[in-house]
Amino acid sequence: MTDSTKILMARQPIFNLDLKVVAYELLYRSEDGINPLPLISGDQASSRVILHSYTSICEAGSLRILPAFVNFTQQMLEADSLPPVPPQEMVIEILEDSVASPELIQAARRHAEAGYRIALDDFIYDESFDPLLDIADIVKVDIRALNESQLKEQVALLKRFKVSLLAEKVETHEEYAFCRELGFSLFQGYFFSKPELLKGQSPQGNKLILMQLLSALNDPDVQVETLKQLIERDPALTYKLLRLVNSSAFGLRREVSSLQEALIYLGMNQLKKWISLIALADNYGKPSELTRQILLLARMSELVATPAADVDAEQAFMAGLLVHLDALLNISRDDILSQVDVSDSIKGALKGDDSPLGTLLHQVRQFMQGEWESRDLIRMEAMQACYLSSLEWTHESMQLMSTQS
Repeated sequence: MTDSTKILMARQPIFNLDLKVVAYELLYRSEDGINPLPLISGDQASSRVILHSYTSICEAGSLRILPAFVNFTQQMLEADSLPPVPPQEMVIEILEDSVASPELIQAARRHAEAGYRIALDDFIYDESFDPLLDIADIVKVDIRALNESQLKEQVALLKRFKVSLLAEKVETHEEYAFCRELGFSLFQGYFFSKPELLKGQSPQGNKLILMQLLSALNDPDVQVETLKQLIERDPALTYKLLRLVNSSAFGLRREVSSLQEALIYLGMNQLKKWISLIALADNYGKPSELTRQILLLARMSELVATPAADVDAEQAFMAGLLVHLDALLNISRDDILSQVDVSDSIKGALKGDDSPLGTLLHQVRQFMQGEWESRDLIRMEAMQACYLSSLEWTHESMQLMSTQS
């Protein structure tokens, strides 16, 4: 099997109109750049194992394998060097620097007839691409490369073709709304991880309990009784915590019947994580991908920090957890930090300082977004291993959370 730790891979979600994740684009880079995709040289079983590591998710307690959008160069397509992956599991992306040659058009038609969906990446209309547009299923438009009038013009030019329009690099809810109004039906970017703030909004109900809990869990001297009193204010949280501790994940020989017993059994370190997971599972009407993103970032921050003598792993987990909490709760980060009593080092890291924790958090976020600038291959391979492990942990956590309600 291909050694997937020798390549840097990450994923970026693709949403439909209902903000449901329908696919992931695989972002990748190899050490030599010659054969950048580990799926190509492997057999079908190896290719699918690698692919599923990055595209499997758990929603409502059931496992789903989503399609992977994968970039292919013109040379790879014309050479017919596609990996042995079933068509329903992969979307072929034709890169923007491709030329609509007869060979490429023939290759695209051949792959489409084999059942693969074809996407044109970072597309700017040119009539020479009309034959490819007749074959393609999806056209991806980089909205950062165009102003509003240019974007409208592109949509108008593409309307006569039977293609779905995908807006790339959508970073705000305003951009999402604008693209949706123009006729885009697919969206890619990190707009879901930023808050959609409403004037005069204040946190209510279990949002307040969540922030108070996070604050209490960051107090090294907090007492179990204090946590018990906070958790008891949210009956659903109490029920889920008891269900969790009594689940097969913990393998207890006897049932834990009281909240206090559960808190003592878990211990403070585990309690921090599981309360965070349960609270985040109630995602306040937000896309479940946001919960996945928060858990993935928190776990990867913790794993990357574990061997680092200058960064505390528990602080790294909590910092990662708080990065996108503003988006989950629709509350500004300043408001959250004024109500959650975290250490100054975590506050500094969240504000982007150059402390060891701040640097680690920045590197983890870059890695997850496919922005690999480091030339330190050993460190990048270590981060890749942490990323894969975090994907698996996040998947298991989401699956477990979905069985607790």
